[in-house]
Amino acid sequence: MSLLRTTLLGIAAITALLLIGSQALSMYIAANAIDHVILALTVVVAGLCWAASAVVLLRWLDRRLLAEVSRRLRALGDPDAGAVPPLPPLREFANVNDALARASDLFRATAEEASARIESMQVELNLDAVTRLPNRRYFHNELRRALTLADSAGTGHVLMFRQRDLIEINRRMPRENADQWLRSLAHRLDQLLGRRHTPPYLLARLNGSDFALLMPATAPAQAQQAGEKLRLELRALRLALGEQRWCRWALAMDHYGPQDQASDLLARLDHALMRAESSDDDAIEHANGDNRGDNTGEHQWRDTLIAGLDQHRFSLDVQALRGASDTVLRNEATLVLHDAEAPAPVTATRFMPAAIRLGLSAECDIQAVRLGLDWLVSHQGQLAIRLALASLAQSNFLPRLGQLLRDRPTQTARLVLEIDAHGLADNYAAARTLCEVATDAGARVGVRRLSKNFAAMTRLHQLPISYVKMGGEFISEMTQSPGSRHLAASVSETARQLKIDAYAVDIPDGKTEVLLRELGIIPVWSDAAASVSV
Repeated sequence: MSLLRTTLLGIAAITALLLIGSQALSMYIAANAIDHVILALTVVVAGLCWAASAVVLLRWLDRRLLAEVSRRLRALGDPDAGAVPPLPPLREFANVNDALARASDLFRATAEEASARIESMQVELNLDAVTRLPNRRYFHNELRRALTLADSAGTGHVLMFRQRDLIEINRRMPRENADQWLRSLAHRLDQLLGRRHTPPYLLARLNGSDFALLMPATAPAQAQQAGEKLRLELRALRLALGEQRWCRWALAMDHYGPQDQASDLLARLDHALMRAESSDDDAIEHANGDNRGDNTGEHQWRDTLIAGLDQHRFSLDVQALRGASDTVLRNEATLVLHDAEAPAPVTATRFMPAAIRLGLSAECDIQAVRLGLDWLVSHQGQLAIRLALASLAQSNFLPRLGQLLRDRPTQTARLVLEIDAHGLADNYAAARTLCEVATDAGARVGVRRLSKNFAAMTRLHQLPISYVKMGGEFISEMTQSPGSRHLAASVSETARQLKIDAYAVDIPDGKTEVLLRELGIIPVWSDAAASVSV
């Protein structure tokens, strides 16, 4: 028998005995004043017993039952309380214990479900919806954390890469197919260099066309190896955009240390990406350490370039290209911008990437050709001017260029327009139209950076090219590379058959110069000849 039932029965028994006693007294004792008093006292005592029993019961319920139930209910809301202990093993508490256990299980299940839902929402908030890679917000947080830990963990590197033809990809194929290609690309890169890589790097999608790879605590050689591996994988996974055209990637890399800020680092990488786009190949562009404080944004570049074009703040930096016996073969000109806020003239390597991104490269190239024709009025010899491939893609550039050349035939006859070899390989139609416009007006066309894209050699016989130029590591390492020597010999033989001059720049030593002459390639050097302002 339980404690509660025993207590209640005991109280009831005592009360019953008192009532019976009072009734007996009233029945067997003659009724007099004393008997009435005794009877009254008996009734009073019986009432007090009932009152005492009620008080005891209420206090027991408050102390033993309600307090215990309240304590256990409060424990349900405390995640650190662990399992809710049961009430004392009394029969009256059996249903209460069962209800508390069910409430505890239900509360725990609800809390776990809510926690899982919150965690899932946090994961979704940090992931790109298409590729399932970490998004820009997550990448920025991890980059700031890596910069904070750079003092102890060491310096690292960030590689950014941009899909330059995503708009055309979405135009040529259904959106679902483009998303599927991006998903498979992201999965492959994540396996190769992301979270599944050892050591794990962070691969993220910053926006529609921009991706980034965070490589904490990596040496330059290790980062370069990872970047080259990513570049080759991107090339292998390219999409075809038509006859002999593939989607293009631009890549840029920079190192960081504890002194760097995330915004400055990303600004340097963005500017390096613009330079990579202007070079029009998939080589990794390294951020220029000399411009670590140059965080000029696109809007500021737009204002600067438009003001420069309107106010004629451009000039030409002319350098002589010299051959054997210091003979001047021709002059080469690059555009420079005179900005009032800059301490020195801004070179084309700094502003042309922004001009290409902003669609102003054609205006800059037209300005360069106009200044070049002016220079030829007062100078002897030939002048070569580089044109951006992005300018050729603008519909009004070639007609304007043709009209400008035809208006000044005397100077045009000594003008050479240079384009990158990449344009012949990947944008042959535009290169052919340029050759037609130039030759019709009396100008000539040269090809530079052939060593960056030897596929252009397959197009040389189809175009009226005046010369080709090679340089970079291909020339500087030629004496140690049999493959480079064989390629150079092939270029020389092709140029000889097509009656095209083949030049080599970036010559490191006399041994390389002798080797180039033996192969039939003309070694050349450039130096500063003049700076002409208009």
